[in-house]
Amino acid sequence: MGERKKESFFTILISRIAGIVIFLILLAILNALTGYVQSLTFLRVVEFLNANIGLLILIAVIFLVGDLFGALTFPLNLPGPVFGAVGAVFTVMFLFRLFLLVGEITGIGFFAIFTGTLALLIYILVFIVVLIGGYIALFADPPGET
Repeated sequence: MGERKKESFFTILISRIAGIVIFLILLAILNALTGYVQSLTFLRVVEFLNANIGLLILIAVIFLVGDLFGALTFPLNLPGPVFGAVGAVFTVMFLFRLFLLVGEITGIGFFAIFTGTLALLIYILVFIVVLIGGYIALFADPPGET
Protein backbone atom coordinates (compact mmCIF):
# COMPACT_ATOMS: atom_id res chain seq x y z
CA MET A 1 0.00 0.00 0.00
CA GLY A 2 1.00 3.67 -0.18
CA GLU A 3 3.32 4.97 2.45
CA ARG A 4 1.36 7.11 4.87
CA LYS A 5 3.19 8.92 7.63
CA LYS A 6 1.19 8.76 10.82
CA GLU A 7 0.99 12.03 12.70
CA SER A 8 1.09 12.05 16.46
CA PHE A 9 -1.95 12.95 18.53
CA PHE A 10 -0.28 16.15 19.73
CA THR A 11 0.84 17.18 16.22
CA ILE A 12 -2.69 16.75 14.87
CA LEU A 13 -4.18 18.74 17.73
CA ILE A 14 -1.73 21.64 17.41
CA SER A 15 -1.81 21.85 13.60
CA ARG A 16 -5.62 21.75 13.31
CA ILE A 17 -6.12 24.31 16.07
CA ALA A 18 -3.49 26.52 14.42
CA GLY A 19 -5.44 26.24 11.17
CA ILE A 20 -8.63 27.38 12.89
CA VAL A 21 -6.83 30.31 14.53
CA ILE A 22 -5.23 31.38 11.23
CA PHE A 23 -8.64 31.27 9.53
CA LEU A 24 -10.13 33.44 12.29
CA ILE A 25 -7.26 35.93 11.98
CA LEU A 26 -7.73 36.13 8.19
CA LEU A 27 -11.47 36.62 8.65
CA ALA A 28 -10.78 39.44 11.13
CA ILE A 29 -8.48 41.07 8.56
CA LEU A 30 -11.19 40.75 5.90
CA ASN A 31 -13.70 42.32 8.29
CA ALA A 32 -11.28 45.19 8.92
CA LEU A 33 -10.92 45.71 5.17
CA THR A 34 -14.68 46.08 4.67
CA GLY A 35 -14.40 49.73 5.70
CA TYR A 36 -11.89 50.37 2.92
CA VAL A 37 -13.03 48.08 0.09
CA GLN A 38 -16.24 49.19 -1.56
CA SER A 39 -16.76 46.18 -3.81
CA LEU A 40 -20.24 44.75 -3.32
CA THR A 41 -18.95 41.27 -4.14
CA PHE A 42 -16.21 41.51 -1.52
CA LEU A 43 -18.68 42.73 1.09
CA ARG A 44 -21.09 39.90 0.31
CA VAL A 45 -18.33 37.28 0.54
CA VAL A 46 -17.19 38.62 3.91
CA GLU A 47 -20.79 38.75 5.11
CA PHE A 48 -21.24 35.15 3.90
CA LEU A 49 -18.14 33.99 5.79
CA ASN A 50 -19.30 35.80 8.92
CA ALA A 51 -22.74 34.20 8.66
CA ASN A 52 -21.20 30.74 8.24
CA ILE A 53 -18.35 31.00 10.74
CA GLY A 54 -20.12 28.64 13.15
CA LEU A 55 -20.51 26.02 10.44
CA LEU A 56 -16.88 26.39 9.36
CA ILE A 57 -15.60 25.99 12.91
CA LEU A 58 -17.92 23.01 13.42
CA ILE A 59 -16.51 21.39 10.26
CA ALA A 60 -12.95 21.96 11.49
CA VAL A 61 -13.72 20.54 14.93
CA ILE A 62 -15.46 17.46 13.51
CA PHE A 63 -12.51 16.72 11.23
CA LEU A 64 -10.15 17.39 14.15
CA VAL A 65 -11.93 14.81 16.30
CA GLY A 66 -11.91 12.34 13.41
CA ASP A 67 -8.20 12.86 12.86
CA LEU A 68 -7.54 12.44 16.58
CA PHE A 69 -9.39 9.12 16.56
CA GLY A 70 -7.43 8.14 13.45
CA ALA A 71 -4.17 8.69 15.32
CA LEU A 72 -5.13 6.07 17.89
CA THR A 73 -4.53 2.34 17.57
CA PHE A 74 -7.12 -0.25 16.68
CA PRO A 75 -9.92 -0.53 17.94
CA LEU A 76 -9.87 3.02 19.33
CA ASN A 77 -9.61 4.43 15.80
CA LEU A 78 -12.94 2.94 14.66
CA PRO A 79 -15.01 6.13 15.23
CA GLY A 80 -12.65 8.12 12.97
CA PRO A 81 -14.43 7.40 9.66
CA VAL A 82 -17.79 8.33 11.19
CA PHE A 83 -16.47 11.77 12.08
CA GLY A 84 -14.93 12.03 8.61
CA ALA A 85 -18.28 11.22 7.02
CA VAL A 86 -20.16 13.73 9.17
CA GLY A 87 -17.51 16.36 8.41
CA ALA A 88 -17.86 15.64 4.69
CA VAL A 89 -21.63 16.17 4.87
CA PHE A 90 -21.17 19.51 6.61
CA THR A 91 -18.52 20.46 4.05
CA VAL A 92 -20.94 19.71 1.21
CA MET A 93 -23.59 21.73 3.05
CA PHE A 94 -21.18 24.68 3.16
CA LEU A 95 -20.34 24.24 -0.53
CA PHE A 96 -24.04 24.29 -1.43
CA ARG A 97 -24.42 27.55 0.50
CA LEU A 98 -21.38 28.89 -1.35
CA PHE A 99 -22.92 27.84 -4.68
CA LEU A 100 -26.10 29.74 -3.76
CA LEU A 101 -23.99 32.83 -2.99
CA VAL A 102 -22.22 32.52 -6.34
CA GLY A 103 -25.61 32.15 -8.01
CA GLU A 104 -26.89 35.29 -6.31
CA ILE A 105 -23.80 37.29 -7.24
CA THR A 106 -23.71 36.14 -10.86
CA GLY A 107 -27.46 35.92 -11.38
CA ILE A 108 -27.26 32.27 -12.41
CA GLY A 109 -30.24 30.35 -11.11
CA PHE A 110 -28.74 26.90 -11.75
CA PHE A 111 -27.34 26.57 -8.24
CA ALA A 112 -30.82 26.67 -6.72
CA ILE A 113 -31.16 22.96 -7.55
CA PHE A 114 -28.87 22.22 -4.59
CA THR A 115 -31.67 22.80 -2.11
CA GLY A 116 -34.51 20.72 -0.73
CA THR A 117 -34.85 17.03 -1.43
CA LEU A 118 -31.93 16.82 -3.85
CA ALA A 119 -29.58 18.30 -1.25
CA LEU A 120 -30.79 15.79 1.34
CA LEU A 121 -30.17 12.89 -1.06
CA ILE A 122 -26.69 14.20 -1.83
CA TYR A 123 -25.93 14.53 1.91
CA ILE A 124 -26.96 10.92 2.50
CA LEU A 125 -24.95 9.72 -0.49
CA VAL A 126 -21.86 11.65 0.61
CA PHE A 127 -22.15 10.26 4.15
CA ILE A 128 -22.40 6.66 2.93
CA VAL A 129 -19.60 6.96 0.35
CA VAL A 130 -17.18 8.68 2.74
CA LEU A 131 -18.02 6.28 5.58
CA ILE A 132 -17.42 3.22 3.41
CA GLY A 133 -14.24 4.74 1.97
CA GLY A 134 -13.00 5.60 5.45
CA TYR A 135 -13.46 2.07 6.73
CA ILE A 136 -11.91 0.58 3.60
CA ALA A 137 -8.87 2.82 4.07
CA LEU A 138 -8.76 1.97 7.76
CA PHE A 139 -8.75 -1.78 7.23
CA ALA A 140 -6.70 -1.81 4.03
CA ASP A 141 -3.82 0.13 5.61
CA PRO A 142 -4.20 -0.25 9.37
CA PRO A 143 -2.14 2.05 11.57
CA GLY A 144 0.79 0.42 13.24
CA GLU A 145 1.81 -1.65 10.21
CA THR A 146 4.97 -0.42 8.56
